[in-house]
Amino acid sequence: MRMHFHHAITNVAASIGAVIAISTASQKGGVGKTTLCINLAYSLARRGWRVLLVDTDPQGGVGLSLAKSTKSREGFYEYLVRGGDLARLVVTTRLPELEVMPAGQYDTCARSGWAIHEAPQRLADLLRAAELRGLDVVLFDTAAGLNGMSETVVKACDFVILPQQSEPLAIRSVPHMLETLARFRAEGAGVKVAGILLTMVMREHEMSLRVARELREMLPANLMFQQSIPRLPSFLDASALGVPVALTRRNPPPEALIFDQIAADLEQRTGMAAQRERNQPHASLLD
Repeated sequence: MRMHFHHAITNVAASIGAVIAISTASQKGGVGKTTLCINLAYSLARRGWRVLLVDTDPQGGVGLSLAKSTKSREGFYEYLVRGGDLARLVVTTRLPELEVMPAGQYDTCARSGWAIHEAPQRLADLLRAAELRGLDVVLFDTAAGLNGMSETVVKACDFVILPQQSEPLAIRSVPHMLETLARFRAEGAGVKVAGILLTMVMREHEMSLRVARELREMLPANLMFQQSIPRLPSFLDASALGVPVALTRRNPPPEALIFDQIAADLEQRTGMAAQRERNQPHASLLD
């Protein structure tokens, strides 16, 4: 029987500001959030959006995946404590449209006496600074669990993507996750569910495929991304090399296209595509 979660289904915003904030969230670790964030940020940037990828996980998975040198850099947690110039904490990439803010040093918060109730205002400051910097999208990678800092980050965003590993636990955890997000909205947060994205799908494993089918049958169709991310060695190779999967070879592997498709779907789900169309100047017939 199809379950009803109308309170959690994506509601595309009527109008979106200059910056759209998107986070990922999951109840458990190891579902591929960091892989998704790195590759989705790259695909969005390749599609012309100016993107800031922010690592809010104290373990610093984004930075460590892209460059081991970011482990010692200041970043997100220093901004939470001190604020200041966003540009000083941002790492540029070879793709001009893509910038990265590493997690920084989580201990900074503990040493300074900083309290988490200060985070919402600082996140609002970060998004305003991103807008002044001319960015279009701020994509937040979060730690596992919808509590503490992850809860605060999700509540500050316009949309949240829910990566869900294709395993039996998903059948139980997805409804709980949606109920938690509905509670956030009842508490005044404006975050909407962009969609649930199946990850680590093992196409040769019947149990993995069955879970994917059951979730698609259980949930409203527009709550699920059409795409799914398979479990492939190339994603491990990309992490080891410190690059998005599209850059692991001279000619991008076929699975890199998955993230381009997810990016295109996300543009529709969040209203980004409509905004771009409204802002696109129309050429004269004689120009």
